[in-house]
Amino acid sequence: MPEVSGLKIFIPEKYQYMPPKKIFLARAGAVYSKILNDETLMEVANRIYLRGLDIARPVVYWEVFKKHQLPENAVPGIYKTYETFLICVSTLGAEIDEEIERLSHISTLEAALLDAWGSEALEKLNDSFEDVFKKQNNSKLTMRFSPGYGDLHISVNKIYVELLGIADKVRVLDTGLMIPRKTTACIVGILY
Repeated sequence: MPEVSGLKIFIPEKYQYMPPKKIFLARAGAVYSKILNDETLMEVANRIYLRGLDIARPVVYWEVFKKHQLPENAVPGIYKTYETFLICVSTLGAEIDEEIERLSHISTLEAALLDAWGSEALEKLNDSFEDVFKKQNNSKLTMRFSPGYGDLHISVNKIYVELLGIADKVRVLDTGLMIPRKTTACIVGILY
């Protein structure tokens, strides 16, 4: 059973945030079977994939909380019956944002591909972290629930960042969006 014990940091190995190429290309709107036959496009996709792996600085900040430690609006309605929660904020770092911006002035295709790669890498990072957490804590988890979905307002991102004490690492805008852009926040119910 995981203990409530302060901020923890998970730094993954590359394989723990490498998205499947087919999925990353689908996110970019490409049909994988057609790209396989286009050498030039496949070369660009491979280069961007490797560039993402090279510049990403992935990290997951996390902590376990009891329900009474959380503001009521920080827990979605479907999780009100749970008593213990995992709150995490995952990011690929500012370097991805900077490179997407740089590429946007040179090649819309490359910028869009890196943006898609970042989205899928972040999803893979979250999945990998969940797997590690479950194994290390012999726990089962509910599905992840992020601010901006259901009854959990996007402004709750700020609450999660403040609860974790990482406002110096992740900035939350008044809109609830986070900087770096390739950052997600979530709450997960811990089942024993």
